[in-house]
Amino acid sequence: MFLSKKEKDGIALSNILLLGFTFTLVFLVPLFPETSHKILNKVLFSGIFFLAVFTLGKSMKKQMILIAIIAFITEWIADIFELEVLHYISSIVNVFFFQLIVIRLIIQIARSKEVNTGVILESVNAYFLLGLMFTMLVAILHIYNPDALGFVDNKATKVHDFIYFTFVTMSTLGYGDITPLDSIGKSLSILISISGQLYIAIIVAMLVGKFSAGISSQKT
Repeated sequence: MFLSKKEKDGIALSNILLLGFTFTLVFLVPLFPETSHKILNKVLFSGIFFLAVFTLGKSMKKQMILIAIIAFITEWIADIFELEVLHYISSIVNVFFFQLIVIRLIIQIARSKEVNTGVILESVNAYFLLGLMFTMLVAILHIYNPDALGFVDNKATKVHDFIYFTFVTMSTLGYGDITPLDSIGKSLSILISISGQLYIAIIVAMLVGKFSAGISSQKT
């Protein structure tokens, strides 16, 4: 797929901003006062929705922007009016949206001819978005069955409890302070850990292969 220099620059900027938003959401929000966490999470998630779309090529951007708008509207309406059913629908839409974005980013990485800064940024962003997708699945599970996960303090209503559990599971670290208690929670935990390891293995293999091919072509 041929992209103009302007389109490539736009995608690169979107990737940088997306990395900044996801990094802030995952690592920096807990440093702010707890009373500000809810609004910060909402604003950052909203930004991630739209920035993720602009990391895609032109052909997919038009299709995904509609899903991003739907996800954005349903998320805010469900939160403002405290509509539980709409919150379920919003969460499902969000999972579907992030799944499509991750798949498209992996395809873009696979189609790239060389390893450059843009490809590395796409790889990192796709990993973060994969984690956020599983975070939403964990949150849905907790809403459906509050006893599906066991917490040391016997409660977890914060988004960052779910983010923490997801990324610790993806890395197969598992401190043991949050544990799945029912069959669905255990199955989801297995899916998260396997997906995280498969992603790293596949992406690293692709990047190393492209890098090696680039060096070989330069020598010849």
